[in-house]
Amino acid sequence: MAFAREPVRMSGSLTGHNLSAQCTVSATRVTLLGTSLSKNCNITIDWVSRRLPEGDYRLLIEGHTVAMRNSKTGWQSIPGVAK
Repeated sequence: MAFAREPVRMSGSLTGHNLSAQCTVSATRVTLLGTSLSKNCNITIDWVSRRLPEGDYRLLIEGHTVAMRNSKTGWQSIPGVAK
């Protein structure tokens, strides 16, 4: 099987702790060649419309939800957690 990888930027929304914010996200889209199957990997949050306290949030991008954590070191995805 052959895959194509391409960098993408998307708009998203963060929710958690009774707060919400808009954001801009970068990711690598991996597509199985010859199909419409794809997955966004290596998701990073580049910009958030407002300051959010540390903690766990849900990131909604393109109809999919990703668990994210805001900490002193920045935003990180939480592997293996579906929210």
